[in-house]
Amino acid sequence: MMYCIINDGGDTGYCIVEQLVQLNHEVILIDRKDQLPDSLLKMKSNRFSFYSFDFYQTHLIESELKNILLPTEKLNGFVYAAGIGGVRPLALTTTTFVSEMMNANLYAFLEFARLLSKKTRLETGGSIVAISSVSSIKGLKSKIAYSASKAALDAAIRGMATELAERKIRVNSIRKGWVEADLKHDFIQDNIALSTQDDHARQLLGTIGTADLAKLVCFLLSDDSKFISGTNVLLDGAYTIS
Repeated sequence: MMYCIINDGGDTGYCIVEQLVQLNHEVILIDRKDQLPDSLLKMKSNRFSFYSFDFYQTHLIESELKNILLPTEKLNGFVYAAGIGGVRPLALTTTTFVSEMMNANLYAFLEFARLLSKKTRLETGGSIVAISSVSSIKGLKSKIAYSASKAALDAAIRGMATELAERKIRVNSIRKGWVEADLKHDFIQDNIALSTQDDHARQLLGTIGTADLAKLVCFLLSDDSKFISGTNVLLDGAYTIS
C-alpha cells in the first residue's frame, strides 16, 4: 500500500509516517518544512520519501504533485495533517485573519483532495483522512476563525464521502482534543492563557498521546474501517462531555 502524508512540521504527521512504515507501507511525506526530525532521519527505509514545498500557496499544488508522483503511480490513501491555529477575540478577527485560517485548514486540503482523488491517482477502495478539532463543535473563547475553518472542513468531508462512495473511497476527519504534540505550540499556550477555566483539565481522560492519534489514522486508512465514511470521528479524551 502507498500513502501520502501532508504535514506542516508537526509531530503528528511524523508519527503517522513512522507507524505506516512500521506496518510495511510505502509513504510519501509532503511537508512545508524542509528539514526532517531526527526520528525520521534515523529511520533508514526505502519505503519512505520526502518532499517539501509551501502548499499553502495552493496554486503550486498541482504542478508540484506532477513532480512528486510518477504518471502511473497511484495511492491507496492520503492524510491531511497540516493546518494552522490561532486565537483572536472577535474585535481582532479580521477578514485577512479568517482567510489565512481557511486557506490553511480548508482550501489547501480541498485542492489536494481534488487532485489526489482522481481515478488516475487514488485506487478504488482508498481512504482520505483529515485532522480536524473539537473546536469545530465546541464554542471556545477567541477561536472564532479556527472553529469556523474546522467546521467547514468537517462539512466538506461529508460531501466528499457521498461523491466518492461509488468508487468505495472513504473520507473521514478526526476531531481531536488536546494532543501532546500540540501543547508546545504558542497558539495553544495562548488559548490556555485566555481561558477563564482550566480548559485542558476539562479533558477528563488526560492528554491524548501523539501515537494514539496516529493509530486512529492508520485504522481509518486500513481496510478494517471499510464501512466508515463521511464521519467526523471524535478523539477527545471525554473533553466534549465535561
